[in-house]
Amino acid sequence: MMKMKKLPWLFIEFFRLGLITFGGGIAMLPVIKKMAIKHQFIQEKDWEEVVTLSQLAPGAIAVNCANLIGYRVDGYLGSLIAIIGMILPPVIVITMLALGVEFILEEPIVQSALSGMFVVVFVLFVQALFSLGQLAWKKLWMIPISLFSFAMVYFNVLTPGMMLFSTLLLVLLYTFIQQRKKL
Repeated sequence: MMKMKKLPWLFIEFFRLGLITFGGGIAMLPVIKKMAIKHQFIQEKDWEEVVTLSQLAPGAIAVNCANLIGYRVDGYLGSLIAIIGMILPPVIVITMLALGVEFILEEPIVQSALSGMFVVVFVLFVQALFSLGQLAWKKLWMIPISLFSFAMVYFNVLTPGMMLFSTLLLVLLYTFIQQRKKL
């Protein structure tokens, strides 16, 4: 498919994702991956790189994914179109809420819908956890380190920033030791 023919689909698909997915970026990752590969915006082998770079960049991971996927489709224009498609639906919804539509939230059918969305978000989050785990836990020794890191942050022993800094130091030390062994 030529680039210009992909641009409308890029907007439509990211607009649709921004409209129908709930639960934040991590929960959206499996849906974004399926859509991007199905429409040949990226190849499956590129997904790991997109996720990694999206997590490293500041901002919402779903918007960062849209940015990177859009850039791969058609450079800066593709990025702009994908980002607008991803953020436009939440902007519309938030604007509607700000204009006084919040009374709808008290309706029983809306409460039921939100309860159902919670279950869907939980399932998407678990699916994303396993998907990212397959990318991250390529060696068995990485699993206990991940669990230990989670426990340190969860029980407020370390802040997330301190944990990231500690992990960076350990990775640098490990790399240094591996390089010394090669000499």
